Amino acid sequence: MNYPIKKTNVLVCCLLSTHSALVLPQDTTSNDTKKQHSTNKLVITGSPMQQKIEGHQTQLDDYDNQVIIDAGDLLTRIAGFSASRAGAHGTDPVLRGQSQTRINLLQQGAFLHGAGPNRMDSPGAYTEPFGWDEVQIIKGVETLTLGSGGTAGSINFKRLKPQLSESPQGKAMLAYSPDFYKAGIDMSAGSQQGYFRLISQIIDQDSYQDGDGQTTRTAFKTLTNTLITGYTPNNEDELRLSIMANRGSDALFAGTMMDGPTTDMDAIQLLYLQGDQLGNRFSEYQVYWNDAHHVMDNYSLRQQTAPMRMLTDAKATTTGAKWLTHWETGQWIWQTSADWQNVQRQADRFMGMVGTPVNLQATIWPDNELDIKGVALDAEYQFSQKTRLKSGVRFDRIEASANALNTTIGQALYQVYYPQTPASRKESNWSGFSRFYHQTEQGLYWLGLSSVVRTADATERYVGAANMIPMMRWVGNPDISPERHNQLEAGAKWPLSKGWVELSIYHNNVNDFILRDRARMQPSIIVMDMATIYRNVDATLNGLELSTRYSLTENWHLHGNLAYVKGTHSNDDQPLYQIPPIEGLLQINYEQPNITYWLDVRFAREQNDVDDNMMQGSALDAGESDSWTALDFKLRYDLANDWQLSAGINNLLDTTYAYHVSRANSDPFNPQAVRVNEPGRQIWGSILYRF
Repeated sequence: MNYPIKKTNVLVCCLLSTHSALVLPQDTTSNDTKKQHSTNKLVITGSPMQQKIEGHQTQLDDYDNQVIIDAGDLLTRIAGFSASRAGAHGTDPVLRGQSQTRINLLQQGAFLHGAGPNRMDSPGAYTEPFGWDEVQIIKGVETLTLGSGGTAGSINFKRLKPQLSESPQGKAMLAYSPDFYKAGIDMSAGSQQGYFRLISQIIDQDSYQDGDGQTTRTAFKTLTNTLITGYTPNNEDELRLSIMANRGSDALFAGTMMDGPTTDMDAIQLLYLQGDQLGNRFSEYQVYWNDAHHVMDNYSLRQQTAPMRMLTDAKATTTGAKWLTHWETGQWIWQTSADWQNVQRQADRFMGMVGTPVNLQATIWPDNELDIKGVALDAEYQFSQKTRLKSGVRFDRIEASANALNTTIGQALYQVYYPQTPASRKESNWSGFSRFYHQTEQGLYWLGLSSVVRTADATERYVGAANMIPMMRWVGNPDISPERHNQLEAGAKWPLSKGWVELSIYHNNVNDFILRDRARMQPSIIVMDMATIYRNVDATLNGLELSTRYSLTENWHLHGNLAYVKGTHSNDDQPLYQIPPIEGLLQINYEQPNITYWLDVRFAREQNDVDDNMMQGSALDAGESDSWTALDFKLRYDLANDWQLSAGINNLLDTTYAYHVSRANSDPFNPQAVRVNEPGRQIWGSILYRF
């Protein structure tokens, strides 16, 4: 669906965004303050156990939330995260060398899945930070109650119950640069018995230029409206209904052979919260449904260079339910959950010479279904306030099926590459973890062990992109085994005279890693024609994350983070694809009561451990990458209690650079990987009004 957007109308009708907060440890915020909903800041929280020991975390203003596009863009500000870019819309986060469904990205505990087999509309594309109150980021495994998988970590966007006065309250913002504008409003109204909340946002992005002045095809438009109504019979219970309609159009992708004229998502969630989330007894019940529709083609938004017009129409519907309860008995804290998610997908590719293609060329996703039912139990024992042990266990029953594979014709493409091509598969997967925290005067220390299973997604199982040229084929493996991630993590946080330093080190030994590869008659592959296929291998991921914060003076502060990960196939000691190099951030900021300045130095080292040769590997890396450094300058000025101005220059030196993982796995229909550059110098400004 295309829709017209007139900038003049938007400027008159709505303003947008959020004043976000990046959360850092060491805070004295009380529980009562934590429970209150602030429509002015997005709070980012981390490890629940670490917060319990250290206290709630201090907020560091995220000065540039006005120019953050989606969840993937936001997460690049956090240590350990990188991002895979195909365009400006739908940047896909990478955490600890893992991406896609190895990261659980949730909205208020609910899963949502995009409809693009090539992840042009990753879940983060439908999760703009504006209008959310809290983002919980758990790296590694510290609970199993958030759902199946999440081997790299879990990200849960949350909304809190408003604390309302007699008149409506909220915020509005307008942000503008030569490349884009954002506008919208977040408004709540109601009483102690109930409330309504409306969140509306529009983004109109033009194709930006990189540091060399080359135009990068990254334009898109999105309009998102969310209506929330809540019934609050008392201070602790809430019945909440959320309805979201996200409409995207005219999305250009430099990293693929197709663009996205339509990217839509509708979502409904019914949620009942019972008890105090920070107290000793709490329960959550929810049901949810979301439906994604994504259309891709190679002619409507770009000059047609291929001999044939191609169009892919893809749909994904997710239905789910969850029950979670938390209670305390003496020195024990218990949490148990039961959850269900069912994902149904279908994608067809059509071809034609003129007009809208109508001849079916390939069934990219045959009508398929993934059904996951899981139960989990976490138990935390408090030796003391400063010493805690938490352990958990989870069981998942998986059923995957594709109706087309019940027929000989439907199985034909898959049987070219795999000896077994079942139409359905069932799995019974057990996962477990244990994590220990201990604090002394010298610092906080922790040790974690986990063994977590992640099942294959629809693309890894069933993608069926046929082509006359074998190396242009992309074929899922219906008999692929689930991954088991066996992880060991150790960490420490040491106090400084005016700050702290935090270090985490991890080792992840993966059995049956689901590897996207080229067909070369490897074990379980029966042909050698260089088609893109999937197979199981063993792999290892080793890495570390380092963060620090230090106050140089009362007004000057220093913050920095650094992340490193190395991934290899254990079978042949070859590098894993899409592994970021050393990346980090150094930030200096100066604070006064009404004005604050920031200078960010973002950097990455070169990456020489790559998988870029299809004769030996997958060729999903676009070769080795060079090191780079980019500078950003921002300032914020508080005009009064209700008005705030922000401005900045991103990539101040107009550096030409790209994240190593930036859509190097660009297009399954194009054997030559590409890397999409980040924006060049970008000047922007915004105004925020609170009411």
